[in-house]
Amino acid sequence: MTKRYAFGFTLIELLVVIAIIAMLAAILVPAVNKALTSAALVQTVSNGKNIYTSAFANQMDNAVLGASSSGWPSTSNSPNSTAYFKNLVTSGVMNVSYDFFAAKGITPAKTTNESQFAAANNAWRLTVDMTDGTPEGTAFLITKNYKGTLAAFTALSAADVPFGNAGLVVVQKGGAAFSLKGNQLTLENLNSSGFSTGLTVVDP
Repeated sequence: MTKRYAFGFTLIELLVVIAIIAMLAAILVPAVNKALTSAALVQTVSNGKNIYTSAFANQMDNAVLGASSSGWPSTSNSPNSTAYFKNLVTSGVMNVSYDFFAAKGITPAKTTNESQFAAANNAWRLTVDMTDGTPEGTAFLITKNYKGTLAAFTALSAADVPFGNAGLVVVQKGGAAFSLKGNQLTLENLNSSGFSTGLTVVDP
């Protein structure tokens, strides 16, 4: 008579496999999340650089063409970054949909309709009342997870979007755009010119 053998996992073997998978997940998930956040920071740096380039080009056009108003945002013409970005798009300075101004954790406004773009769809805080004389290295745009000023640094909170306390993106006058993480998160790096007189960082 031929013996039949049953093949399969015993309960102990199955539990061991499940335990190994759980340990691997615990090790890999934080690393994957960190990599995804780093990639999102890089993308946001690129977007911020493009916003600044457009704003600077607009300012130069105004200067060359003798426009009466400055292209730099002010409390009178652009009291917040949402209004400023709407102006950049509706005036044709930037040819993008409004999801361009979102970032990780921000609900994007996938539209070109300005009435559908609100502060909740906007990843940026904005420094208003800059002039042509404001020194390069002054922070122009900062992701809105930073709640401080140009004169006093405030630590990041894990609860704030985008990026929580994992880092922030800064775009400075002059075109420098970069992310700050860990021990790089200092006022000296954020606002390297050290200038803050007459300037206000406004919420979206």
